[in-house]
Amino acid sequence: MDTSHLIESTAKNHLFQTLKQCHNHRVSIYYYVLNITIFLLFVSITGIILYYCNKYKLSDVDKKRKMYKDQQYVLSKIRYFQEERKQNDNQMSNITQLPFT
Repeated sequence: MDTSHLIESTAKNHLFQTLKQCHNHRVSIYYYVLNITIFLLFVSITGIILYYCNKYKLSDVDKKRKMYKDQQYVLSKIRYFQEERKQNDNQMSNITQLPFT
């Protein structure tokens, strides 16, 4: 029994190949759009990060002020521990290094 077909096999093959080419073309366009979007997102995030790093960068005067403040903090701690050591030395006997009672 011969089954009837609505279209010829060559027309069917031509339509199939055309649809296949359309699909491949559409997929390649999607890849281009996706790659361009990811690139633009990367560039914008990098630009924002660089902008904020430059905007909030300390000036030379602020750097010197911060360094001076840090140095004063360290010196105050050194003085504190030296005075504490002197007080402990004053409270101890010179011979045995035992504290007075």
